[in-house]
Amino acid sequence: MWAAEARTAIVKAGEGWRLEVDGQPYVAKGVTFSGSGGPANFDADCERLRALGVNTLRTWGTGEETPALLDAAHKHGLRVLVGLWLRPGRAGMENDDAFDYARDAKGREAQLQATLAQVRRFKGHPAVLAWGLGNEVILNSPDDASKVAYARFLEKVVRAVKKADAGHPVLSVDAWTLGVPLWEKYVPSLDAYGLNVYGRGIHALADAVKQAGGRKPWFITEFGAQGEWEAPKDAQGLKQEPGDQEKYDVIVDGWRNALGPHVQAGRCLGLFVFNYSASFDHTGLWLGLLSGDSKRPTWHAVREAYTGQKPEPALPVPVRLAVQGVEQEGTATWARVVFEVTAPAGTPLDVSFAYNFRGAATREERDRVTPLESRKGAAPGTWRVRLPAVTGAFKLYGLAKDGAGNLVAATTSVAAPAAP
Repeated sequence: MWAAEARTAIVKAGEGWRLEVDGQPYVAKGVTFSGSGGPANFDADCERLRALGVNTLRTWGTGEETPALLDAAHKHGLRVLVGLWLRPGRAGMENDDAFDYARDAKGREAQLQATLAQVRRFKGHPAVLAWGLGNEVILNSPDDASKVAYARFLEKVVRAVKKADAGHPVLSVDAWTLGVPLWEKYVPSLDAYGLNVYGRGIHALADAVKQAGGRKPWFITEFGAQGEWEAPKDAQGLKQEPGDQEKYDVIVDGWRNALGPHVQAGRCLGLFVFNYSASFDHTGLWLGLLSGDSKRPTWHAVREAYTGQKPEPALPVPVRLAVQGVEQEGTATWARVVFEVTAPAGTPLDVSFAYNFRGAATREERDRVTPLESRKGAAPGTWRVRLPAVTGAFKLYGLAKDGAGNLVAATTSVAAPAAP
């Protein structure tokens, strides 16, 4: 199969722990990975990520694309925290799946055997760093009994994985510190915790782990700017997205200042910034490193966090996006929009507008970002933007792209006017 697997271990080191690969200290400087266009792009993806200072990728599950990803990662000196998907306990996550951990014994056994099959298939690959079991299943459990049933099942899975593969650590992933008390009580075989956290709360995380009774090392398995689920609402009732500069600063500050001391002390073993994906959609624009073929500020924030290198040339900066009035023109509704962006002298900007309708009926529609027709106004920084025919408030994006492929964005909300 492969020349040699890499053996990973978490060893006690003074008051903390140390992650080692083949006996050498290793700190995961990572991103979560969805890819920019499937296996055909994995080689280029891994090469680009290596240039950002990334050394580790995290996936949520395995699939037909996993061998190609592991091969590409290995070629470019990257390792992979391989996700082993466990079904959520209630609808709301991927595919709106839901599983009853308390009652479905047959389903539990099927998940266990499917998980072990993936471990046996990939454990010998030299790119495998560790196994990550589940993602926010405790967060997405309907009640305490379900959480406990899942945790008891998780211990059974962890033991079986370690029996099948003694060469790689096993962690489980959940939101914030929700999993810690249950892991400590019911899942003693875990080697480390995987914690998903967003925004400035990263500074409070280490204390929260301690208060929750945590006695093991941890990885930050997802991280980025404050997420939509905890953002405040604006006057139209839509969640206020942090600005691009805030998103950038959260990542650099999070790694350098919030996590740095805990990496040094051997409590935090690594970070994964969410998310390396090229999807031009609501989640991609809010949290992604790429949108389509353009680099978002998060891309540059990851590079500065891991290498110290700042963007060159400097990124454009959205200063203001505001709707100053709405008027009817035949059957079309047009908004007068001010969109001001500063950029280094001599930098031409390609400006466009788009919208997202969070009140749409389906998940797919709610995540869709749709371009809007626009015309330059008479004054600098002013535009006329044709509004979509939707009922209810929607999100308006002002987008500016420079010649180096950097895309910056500002957002506001618009209350759709009543039909004439």
